[in-house]
This record gives sequence, structure tokens and C-alpha cells, in this order.
Amino acid sequence: MSGNLLFYRATNGHIATSQIAPDGKFTALLEGRLETGWTHIVPLEQDLFFYRSGDGVSATGRVIHDGHFVALESNILLDAHWTHVTPLGHDLFFYRAGSGETATGHVDSQGTFTVLQKGSVNKDWNIIDAVGRELLFYRSDGLIATGRIEGDGSFSGLATGNLSPGWTHITTHGRELFFYRTDNGVIATGRLSVNGIFTGLATGQVKPDWTHLNPLGRELQFYRRRDGLIATTRIDTNGIFSNLGQANVDPQFDLIAGLAGL
Repeated sequence: MSGNLLFYRATNGHIATSQIAPDGKFTALLEGRLETGWTHIVPLEQDLFFYRSGDGVSATGRVIHDGHFVALESNILLDAHWTHVTPLGHDLFFYRAGSGETATGHVDSQGTFTVLQKGSVNKDWNIIDAVGRELLFYRSDGLIATGRIEGDGSFSGLATGNLSPGWTHITTHGRELFFYRTDNGVIATGRLSVNGIFTGLATGQVKPDWTHLNPLGRELQFYRRRDGLIATTRIDTNGIFSNLGQANVDPQFDLIAGLAGL
């Protein structure tokens, strides 16, 4: 499975698109400009959702096979100051860490956004990631909780537990999760069941100092902001990690979104 990547620089709106082949080979595609100041860009299968935390302005778009970006809907007005925007297919889960407030929404195939439900969970989660319809909440002290988003956008809690503290990045690959610490390069993999139960799989070590991790199906893309170094890897269903390729792109991109299966 190949995938496309969209790189974005918030200060000037500069974007670049690229493609990662199944063997990890990187191909640059096109460059362009979008609005400045987006704080979140999240993939919705083949589409993208843009959100600006300061004023709640949002937009949707699409990257097509040749790397061209196509705008869909603009000036979608949502609540401001969401700290996390997590995609689940074409649904979205919004979370405000300071208060625990949540909201869900849906983006259809035309890029139109519909508000679904509002609610609340515990405050101060650092990372929220989705595995299918299930959500994993992680706090830097190692506390985790899981929940499920139904088709109508309602949230139900599932389980709680503890993992190692200090993970800085968590990404998903099917029902498998990949954990990374940027200070020392320690990694771990695990699996989340549909009942919200977490099972550890494997541990290992990669380079420290990666600033961005983006899943592309079974492949994973690493990016280092200071010098533009990227690397690709693959995670199998047993959580085993294998290196694929390495390349360089422009440094100082703020946000990267991965779109698998284009």
C-alpha cells in the first residue's frame, strides 16, 4: 500500500506533497500554498480536515493521486481552543485538555462538516489516538483509558490501566499501536481490542529526536524538523518493527498528515 503525505508550514502556508511506496521509497510531488496558522491537520481517509485553535475556523480538502491539493469546504466555524482533534474514519473527536470538554463531528465525502454530540471526559490527557471506533487516552505519567465513539457520535468509556510514562508519540497501524520517546528513541508496540483492552507486544530502539510520526497503513513515516530527515518503517501485526528507507525533505515543517491507500 502506498500513501501520500502533506507537509505544512504554519508561518507562510507553504505545503509540499509526496508519496511513500510500499518499499519505503520517497518521491516528492508538488508544492503550493494554503492559509497560514492552521494548528491541526488530520487525515479523514483520503480527505483532510484543517482546524485553527485560536478562532475555531476550519476547512476541508483532498490530496489526489498526483499530489495536487483540492479545497472542498472553507470557513467552517467551530468552537475555539480544542487542544486535540482525532480522526476516526470520516468522524472527528475534539477534546479540550484544560476542561475535559469533548465534541464529535462528521465530514462527508463532499467535505461538509456536521456537528454530532458534545460531552466531557477527564482532564489533562496528553495524547489521544483512535483504533477503529475505539480511542486510547494517554497521560505522561502512564495512565491510560479507552473509550468508543458510536456512529451517532456518542462516547462511552471502556477500560483504564497503566503503561510506561514518558511516551511522546503514539500512532496506530490497524489495531496495533506504536509508542515512541523522542529523548532516547525507545519504542514499543501493543494492540487495542474492540473492548478497549490493551496488550503489549514488543519493545525496541530507534534514533532519538524524531519530531513527527505519521502512519500510512502498515508503514510509518518519521520526520525530524530541524534538518528535514525522514525515514520509513513497517510494523507487522505482531508489533515487530523493520526499517525501510531514508531521505531528506525541507526542514521546519510544522504539521504533516499521512493519507494511506491513495
